[in-house]
Amino acid sequence: MPVMQDMTSRALIALSIAYGATIAVLAILGSDFVGRFAAIGGIVIGVLWALRGVFGARRDA
Repeated sequence: MPVMQDMTSRALIALSIAYGATIAVLAILGSDFVGRFAAIGGIVIGVLWALRGVFGARRDA
């Protein structure tokens, strides 16, 4: 695995963990914003993972 792909994988994993922790804290605190934050953040992180998969596959080919 090239260095850049390894870095992006680690960055996305860290981002996903931080996002999950943020959702948990918002839920524990009873924030009214947790639903919107979860939806928007889930879409953004999903798109980032998809882009990483698509562009990572192109580099390997």
